[in-house]
Amino acid sequence: MLLAAGWPATAAAQNTIDPEVARAEQLYKDGKTPEAIAVLDKYLQQHPADARALVDRGDAYEALDKHQEAITDYTAALAINPLYAYALASRCESRHYLNQDNAALPDCNQAIKLQPTLAYAYRVRAVIKVDNDDPQGALADASEALSIVAESPNALVTRCRAYIALKRPAEAVSDCSAAATMNPKDDAAYFYRGRAEVQNAYYWRSAAKQALGSYAEALSDADQYIKANVDDADGYLLRAQIEIKLGNAAEARTSATSALRHYMIVNDQAGVAKAQALLDSLGKSGAQAPQ
Repeated sequence: MLLAAGWPATAAAQNTIDPEVARAEQLYKDGKTPEAIAVLDKYLQQHPADARALVDRGDAYEALDKHQEAITDYTAALAINPLYAYALASRCESRHYLNQDNAALPDCNQAIKLQPTLAYAYRVRAVIKVDNDDPQGALADASEALSIVAESPNALVTRCRAYIALKRPAEAVSDCSAAATMNPKDDAAYFYRGRAEVQNAYYWRSAAKQALGSYAEALSDADQYIKANVDDADGYLLRAQIEIKLGNAAEARTSATSALRHYMIVNDQAGVAKAQALLDSLGKSGAQAPQ
């Protein structure tokens, strides 16, 4: 759940707020979740049709990892107000926690349809996609969430995870590092940054071994890096440079050509220039632009 950020998100559901509901929300913001639930329990006994209060209690249950209780409250709120986009997104997340993704995704889809600017819904849907082997879809949703709310640590971590799955470690490290800066207590940011840095480790060790003159070992590490990052032009360029040191001109040309092609694909003109210069030094005019 969004914790304190989730409470303002519910404000659009009603034009006015009862003082007891406001008190519960403040208790929740202050980290007094059981006390907030107690206030809402009492209030809802007298006002069972208050959708906002039901969603607030659902958020509080979710904060305590009581996913089924949260779903019950979100469902009750939606029975009162079927257009409550935040309640749909919240139920989507709770259902995901219970491995009910077949029911969760329609909730997130409907939330986005009702409120296309609800960053939370995109972020939750991105989590579901990355957990279900759709990193490209997750990347699109997490990026959309960040286009709506740029400083969202949760969305940055989610996009970091998508980049890891897509074998794009440099971008993953950037996103997770930014998330950790925004929220130094976010353990997920550190965990997934570590995962991304492991993907980068072979590259940097290869570069270090090349500098030390250990070319055979450097080549082995470069091969491991490329195996995990097949679209990374820098890896091919590094391997080409190592092959030159080993006297393997043909292999160097092949790697440099691959580097040039991948730099062209992402329109990295500086990279194109480096790869072309290396090919020219090998007596080859270069590769054709990819079709």
